Amino acid sequence: MCIDMPISTLKGSGNSATNIIMYILSTIGVITVIYLATSVFTNIDVLKKRSAITVDVYNGTADVYINDAPLGKTPFSSKEITPGENKIKIKSDAREYLTQIEFIANDKKYVHTVGIFADLGTSDIFSSAQEFWFEKDKSGNVVKVVSEPSGASVYIDNTEVGKTPYASDKLSEGEYDLRLDYPGYETQTARINIKKGYTLNIRFKLFPIPTPVSIKMLEGATSFYNLAIDNTTATSDTQAWVKAFVYWNKTRGVNIEGTGLNKEQAFDYFIDYKGNIFDKDGNLIISKEEMAKFKDSKKGGYLGRVSDGTGVTNEAKDAVLSLTQQIIGTKKATVLETGTGWLRVRDVAGLAGQEIGRVTVGQVYSVLEQTAGWVKLKVSDTITGWVSADYVKLSE
Repeated sequence: MCIDMPISTLKGSGNSATNIIMYILSTIGVITVIYLATSVFTNIDVLKKRSAITVDVYNGTADVYINDAPLGKTPFSSKEITPGENKIKIKSDAREYLTQIEFIANDKKYVHTVGIFADLGTSDIFSSAQEFWFEKDKSGNVVKVVSEPSGASVYIDNTEVGKTPYASDKLSEGEYDLRLDYPGYETQTARINIKKGYTLNIRFKLFPIPTPVSIKMLEGATSFYNLAIDNTTATSDTQAWVKAFVYWNKTRGVNIEGTGLNKEQAFDYFIDYKGNIFDKDGNLIISKEEMAKFKDSKKGGYLGRVSDGTGVTNEAKDAVLSLTQQIIGTKKATVLETGTGWLRVRDVAGLAGQEIGRVTVGQVYSVLEQTAGWVKLKVSDTITGWVSADYVKLSE
């Protein structure tokens, strides 16, 4: 006698700050290995007219419910499930995942196990799941794969065979590597075992990647980084996006140019293309009093859309101005005598910066930012730039 049941491991992303190949792999796929194995079971009569399930989650643990009845915590498995349509809920402290699956009864040859593996993430959008279940073969297909979003490329043993929704009757019995790719989403992989006489159903929910592969500083900035991506599903709700970025930073790691891949908290605050300001945990900041806690902030991230082009939106510029004024205070800079009657304004701090304007000796300007030897001024409504700290006098 034999049984057919999933034995599963859910692995997180790799974390190598020195190997960009490993980083790319980590940002495009949480690897799930699903092995539908066949092994000897001597008490098959005990399991007749029952079904089985295995449930696990990525990052932490969760409670498992079937038809609203609590059964235990992940990793969870049972061979005592009633066949038929069952509602499964996987619930953590902050999130839950719901699905319904038709369980088939065990027979003399196999224990038919449903497998569910979920990353509950931070929201309905920023989460993922994999579901595996069997049904009696009626169509001749031995495997069916669907995904959310649909249209994902399906690879079997590294050969592209189609896009979701995908079905095939061409696979012979045996083991295969399955991979799903969709631009802007985390790749999912599984090791599957095809059995004649049964259809293996696989359902994927894909996780939108909330960060660019490599994070670079915005041009002209000294501590403000570009987090722009082009996935409209991810960028439409920036509150959900920033929470997902923080989660991804913690669980997969982000790659900051010059720093490498790491899971340490990368940013002290975030500003989105709408002009919203968020703290390091992704909480929306709405008052000047709340902005005061950014006084010692060092790095910020800009949540932009690639479709908006380079740089930041006007709304984001206003937010940066508001935030920097709160961080620095209401400092003013009076331009001192230079011998020429004016002082160059540069696009970046340093003598290598390009001249973008001039300020007049004796005039007073608002200070936006300070760094060693340089001060950033608001020259006009359209021009902000850096001047040498040697030629300005700062005052509150």
